[in-house]
Amino acid sequence: SMLFRSFAVLCMLALALEAKMQNVTVKGTTICHKRRVAGVLVQLYEKDTFDPNDLLMEVRSNSNGDFTVTGGEDEVGSIEPFIRITHECDAKPNCERIAEFVVPKAKIGSTYDMTYIPMNIAVAGESTKCKKN
Repeated sequence: SMLFRSFAVLCMLALALEAKMQNVTVKGTTICHKRRVAGVLVQLYEKDTFDPNDLLMEVRSNSNGDFTVTGGEDEVGSIEPFIRITHECDAKPNCERIAEFVVPKAKIGSTYDMTYIPMNIAVAGESTKCKKN
């Protein structure tokens, strides 16, 4: 019926209005045993429950080990950003360690300064990826 169709359209519009753009900026310094490390891959992801996680931005730490990543998404609920750092600090030869850090909810809409990230210290749920010879 016509009435049902217009109701369905109104529902979709209401849902579209609920989704709001949410941004976050994360910065920090990658260090290994108190030494700054350049060229470390830092990726900002948004955790998606149903879809694969969305990569919002990736950078490599600069010559001082510093990085800044910024990203955002239109989400109905709160976005769930996390940082993935892929590095070779204390890794076995031909291997990389992959550590993930959740961005606190309170930092969404602003800047989360992680300051020094000691990559030698293992993080819960960390994984290792090794190249096949």
